[in-house]
Formats: sequence, structure tokens, C-alpha cells
Amino acid sequence: MSEGVEFDARCLRLGYVAGAHGVHGGSKVKLFNPDSTAIEPGVAVLLRAPEGPARSFVVSRVTSAPGTGVLRIWFEGVDNREAAEALRGCELWIDRTELPALADDEYYLADLIGLEVVRAGVSLGRITGVTSNGAQDLLCVRLRGREWLLPALPPFIVAIEPQRVLVDVHDDMLPDSPDERGPA
Repeated sequence: MSEGVEFDARCLRLGYVAGAHGVHGGSKVKLFNPDSTAIEPGVAVLLRAPEGPARSFVVSRVTSAPGTGVLRIWFEGVDNREAAEALRGCELWIDRTELPALADDEYYLADLIGLEVVRAGVSLGRITGVTSNGAQDLLCVRLRGREWLLPALPPFIVAIEPQRVLVDVHDDMLPDSPDERGPA
């Protein structure tokens, strides 16, 4: 474990520590993508408490808790329940260099933050974050001080360009009616 590690745009947030598991330092970790295979023994991760610096840990062991969407992770240097419990609430981040390479048509949702959302040449706002409703990932889009949610699914996302995301969405998904939107 390393204290006070700095992290930047190279890092992606994968989940959070939900609590301790057992008496030998295991942690229950909830990943935003339960199907992710990024966490495995030997991988370096960053844990960041809501208040405070990030700390670096190396994963020593990983098991799944079937049917729960939770991983049980043991970190080097965390060897008792109290130490694991102290990690509760920490966000789990990983450096992109620890992730597998993406195919040409793949992207990380976090990389879309800040991009403009466009439908038929009209701006529908900018992506400000990523969330989930439990069934699907959603992009948070801000349009004139109001937020709307864009499902991160192929029927809605037509193309991803370097500075914008082209979409095909219905008017009822937007925060205002078409006649109230006016020019972007």
C-alpha cells in the first residue's frame, strides 16, 4: 500500500468498497460493471475515501459472491477485518494501463464526459456524468441548466466522434418540449 498517491484522467472509477468480508482482511467491492474482468490478482488499484488522498493497493486475491454483483477482494497489506472495514466507502479506481486494450469500436463511458450530444445537427447539451438505473448505463446530459438521461445503448447512440456523440432520441426523453428548446 502506498499513501497519498496522485491520480488523474488516466484513471477510471470502477466501483466502491461496500464493506469487509470475513476476518482475514477481505473487502466486498461493488463494481459499476458487474461483468468487468479488470480486477485480478497482481493488478494495482487506487482506493480513495470521500475525504482524503488516494492510496495504492495491489490485489492479492479475488472471488465472486454469486448472485450479488459483489466481488470479494483481498489487498496486499490489509490482513484483518478492522483494516478492511476502514476501507468501506472508498472508491476503487484503476489506471488505464492496467486495463485491456479497446477495440476500434469500443470506448469507456467516462471518456464521453464533456462531449456535446447532437441530434440532426442540433445540440442537445453536454455529457456531464455517467450513472445507472440498475438495468442499463445512462449518460447524464445537461441542456440549459436542466439534466436529462441518455441510455448508453446502440439504438440511441448512433456514432461517437472526437468532439460529439450523435444520437437518435425521442422528444419525450428531453427536458423541454421541442418548441421551448430554441437554438442551442
